[in-house]
Amino acid sequence: MRIKRDVTSIFDFKFEDFELTGYDPDPLIKGAVAV
Repeated sequence: MRIKRDVTSIFDFKFEDFELTGYDPDPLIKGAVAV
């Protein structure tokens, strides 16, 4: 994960400030779900 800009307060972070790099997800796990 990379932070795209300098932020002085933790409350100033936005979704766009983060970039996920090198992520290799595991295969899909299927299962029955009751709602």
